[in-house]
Amino acid sequence: MDPAEIEFIAEDQMVEIIPKFNHMNLIHLISGDVGPFRAGIPVKVPLWLAINLKQRQKCRMVMPEWMHLETLAQIKEDEKGSRFFIKLPSEHYMEMSHMILDVGADDIPNLDSVRTLVKDIWDLRISKLRSSI
Repeated sequence: MDPAEIEFIAEDQMVEIIPKFNHMNLIHLISGDVGPFRAGIPVKVPLWLAINLKQRQKCRMVMPEWMHLETLAQIKEDEKGSRFFIKLPSEHYMEMSHMILDVGADDIPNLDSVRTLVKDIWDLRISKLRSSI
């Protein structure tokens, strides 16, 4: 698979948003139903829909639990302390991180620290991969 295909698959992962609009009916998607949308009430939607709504300023993105500073710091320490790859909290960790950080930057507290930790974890994994060859 090429990177574009992997990103496409990652866009189907569910994330939480806080809509800025009301739409009381369910929206029927191939991947499942989403909604209803009530302004200020969190709802889970596929990442691609969250990105689309965020770009149109129709929602705020809620960071996944695994993107909080404390969780990322723990993942980094676990990765650093293990000879092997540790299991990441999401199968599409890197793709989702990049998309959320690019589009939802204004919704993420400590943005620079989160970016740094995501990059550090990636660098640790690449380093392990290179040293195993």
